[in-house]
Amino acid sequence: MAGGNRSMGSQTPQTGSVGTIEVIVSALILNPRGEILLIRQPKWGDTWTLPGGHLKPGERLCDGARREGEEETGLILTARGLVDWGELIDVDYRSRAFHFIYFDYAFSAESSDVQLDPSEIAEGVWVAPSEVLSYQLTPGYRRTLERYLVSSDGPRDWACRPDLTG
Repeated sequence: MAGGNRSMGSQTPQTGSVGTIEVIVSALILNPRGEILLIRQPKWGDTWTLPGGHLKPGERLCDGARREGEEETGLILTARGLVDWGELIDVDYRSRAFHFIYFDYAFSAESSDVQLDPSEIAEGVWVAPSEVLSYQLTPGYRRTLERYLVSSDGPRDWACRPDLTG
């Protein structure tokens, strides 16, 4: 498993200003049929993403991803493991410059009965893995989904075990 940089270039940004580095966690959620939940959030425009948000101080990465996934979807989630990690830097984003360090985890949901948080999510859809890459995804989440789909041994469960995450 490899993490990486989701920025559009490898050079130091020349415009804009990033105030802080933010730790972001996301939940790649699978229902009992193996479909993946994609959501559309107003803050990301007309693209599809995964549920997620900021890690809280003192919160473990996997626990934060689970919390974000459960808060935004109303689903009960069981951790499967870490799928991807890296950073995303965009100093010219339409609402604000940002520098994210991200960790994307896979989870299983006990049902497909999603109750989306309308304050954050405009729409949600369950998608077959074979069709998920046909959606207009943010570049970073496209990479996470590609990595999940080609992984021969699945997510790394070690990243959700308290005895190994610090």
